[in-house]
Amino acid sequence: MTNDGTAAIEYQVKDRTAWIRLNRPDSLNAFNAALREGLLAALERAGADPEVRVVVLTSAGRAFCAGADLLEQKPADADVITELMEGYYPILNRIRTLEKPVIGVAPGVAAGVGASLLMACDQVLMAEQSRIYLAFCHIGLVPDGGATWLLHRSLGYHRAFALITEGGSLDAATCQQVGIAREVVPGAELDARAAALAATLADRPPLATAKAKALLHQAETATFDTVFRAEAEAQKACLASEESKQAIARFREGKRA
Repeated sequence: MTNDGTAAIEYQVKDRTAWIRLNRPDSLNAFNAALREGLLAALERAGADPEVRVVVLTSAGRAFCAGADLLEQKPADADVITELMEGYYPILNRIRTLEKPVIGVAPGVAAGVGASLLMACDQVLMAEQSRIYLAFCHIGLVPDGGATWLLHRSLGYHRAFALITEGGSLDAATCQQVGIAREVVPGAELDARAAALAATLADRPPLATAKAKALLHQAETATFDTVFRAEAEAQKACLASEESKQAIARFREGKRA
């Protein structure tokens, strides 16, 4: 719960889509314990719900997420490694391993670990005024939450190095150019566009979508031979599924017609 008694996370299921909304707008949706715990629980809830085929991860207010809440009171013996590995890694890893597509929707800035949260999503929609902001170097720190890995994947080494060591931001148009964002849309249209994209993904056979997501993540580190074999095994599982059999039958009927 937030200080005013409202939930740090809003959760709603509509049209086979779980809408998870970060809800600390007065703190620019910065992470505190309640937000970390609530977000992980919401992701687990969406993953376990057979009626949910797509997850939309968005936020209330003008920011997506300002990173860690620097005003959060911590114990004197708090350890940053423990905090990152126990507080943040489970969230980022759950997005990557969830067998459902996750659409990140940013109405405004995604900073620090909030940038990692956004970039970890399978598809990203950004408002025209939104941006990814990394300022760690200005206070003698390095990015965390998997940000270096995520930035290297999207920007390549040299551009990622410049952004990290000089500090700065990527505006929404640049994020789209380098492949972080799928689309940049007016802020007032974000939810409608996210709903339309979610509806498209929800109509796709869920097993094939889950397998494709897993294969792409495996391809980030595996060899060609390993992925080729994994694709073959995934294809066998898909072909054996009822959803694939029905889709193939409809396709054949259409071709004969």
